[in-house]
Amino acid sequence: MHEQDKPTREHLVARLAEVSHETWIRQAERDKGLRDLDPAIHPHDWERAEDTVRELERLGVFREGER
Repeated sequence: MHEQDKPTREHLVARLAEVSHETWIRQAERDKGLRDLDPAIHPHDWERAEDTVRELERLGVFREGER
C-alpha cells in the first residue's frame, strides 16, 4: 500500500469488522461444526472494530490523515 492509499478511519473500521466476522465464521465452522452461517457483519463486529481502532489511535499506531 502506498502512502497516499492509507485507509481512512471509516475504511479501517469497516475492514476490521469484516475480518472479525470472517474469523468468527471460521472458528464456528472449525470448533462447533456450524455451517451456512450468516455472512452479514453484526453489531458486535462493528463494536470490536471500533474498539481496535480506538486502541490503535491511543497507541499512536493509527492517525487518520497522517501520511
